Amino acid sequence: TELTGSPPEISQSKADILIENKIRAFKSKLGHLRENPQFKSGENMAVDSAVWYLTASLNYTYARAGSDFANIISDSAKITIPTNGEELLLEDLPAIYQQFLDSLSAKYHAIQSENKKLIMVNLVVEETTENETEVILYSATGAGIPTYTYGLFGLSDYWTWGFGLGQCDANINFGRDATTELQYKINNPNITYPPGTYFIPDLTNTGWIYPWDDDPAYEDLTSPNGAYRLFVDGATYPPGVEPCIPPDDMNCYLYEGVDYVMEYNKPAGKYLTNGEVMWDIDTGMGYEIRVHIVRFTYGRKFISEDPTEDL
Repeated sequence: TELTGSPPEISQSKADILIENKIRAFKSKLGHLRENPQFKSGENMAVDSAVWYLTASLNYTYARAGSDFANIISDSAKITIPTNGEELLLEDLPAIYQQFLDSLSAKYHAIQSENKKLIMVNLVVEETTENETEVILYSATGAGIPTYTYGLFGLSDYWTWGFGLGQCDANINFGRDATTELQYKINNPNITYPPGTYFIPDLTNTGWIYPWDDDPAYEDLTSPNGAYRLFVDGATYPPGVEPCIPPDDMNCYLYEGVDYVMEYNKPAGKYLTNGEVMWDIDTGMGYEIRVHIVRFTYGRKFISEDPTEDL
C-alpha cells in the first residue's frame, strides 16, 4: 500500500554518536599505525577489547543490518592472531585487521548473487594459548527479494529433514530441505527495520544448540517427535530413505521450535541478526539420531549517516 504521509525521520541518538566516535577513533589509530610501521610503542591491548573494536569496525565500515533480503548466506573462517596471554601488541592490529578483512572479502565475493549485501560480521574467540589466539570470523550476507512475515507452510510443503534432498517424493528443489526452509522463514521478519542505515558493533552468539541441550525449555512432549521442540528422529531407515516432515510438523518446528528457542535465548535489549538451522547426525548413543540444530546471533543496532564501503 502507498504511504499516506511522509516516512518517519530517522536521526542519530547520543548513544549512536558516542559509539560511532569510538569506532572512528579506533580506525584512525589503525590508520596511523599502518602509515607509520616504524612506530613501536610496545603498548598492549586486551584481546577481548581488540576483538570488540575489530568487530565493531568491520560492521561499521562494510555491513548494514537494515538491508532487505530474501535469503541469508552464512559463512565462517578460523584465523589465528599473535597474542601474549590475554593481550596483544597494538602495533600488530593493522595486520590483524587486514587478515580479517581479506578473509571476509574473499568469502563475500565468492557468493554468486548480483543483489547481495553484507548484513553482519562477528568475531568470536575460540581458544587462547600463550602465544596465539584462535578467532572465528562469522559473516552473514543477504541476497534476493524479501518477504516480511513468517506465514505458514502450505499443503505442498513436505520437506526432507536434511541433506538438501528437496521436497519429499517430488524430485524438485534439490539443495533445499527442512532446515533451509526453517532458516529462510526465521530470518526474514526479524532483520527488517525502519528506514535508516544501521550497523551492529557488538554481537552475542549462542553457539550450536541441540534439542537435548541441558535446558528443560527445549523439551516439549507435545511436539511431533514427542520429546523436544527441535526436530529429532532416532528411527532406523533403509538405505536411500530419509525422514519426511509434513506441513503441520514444519509449522510446529517453526513456531514452537526454532522461533521459541530464538526468543528464549534473546538477551535483553538485543534482537536477532542471524538465525541458522542445520541438520546433523548424532551417534553419541551408539546409533544414528537425525536432528536439527540452531544457532542465533543477537546484536544492538546503532544508526549511522555514513554509507558503507565496498569490500
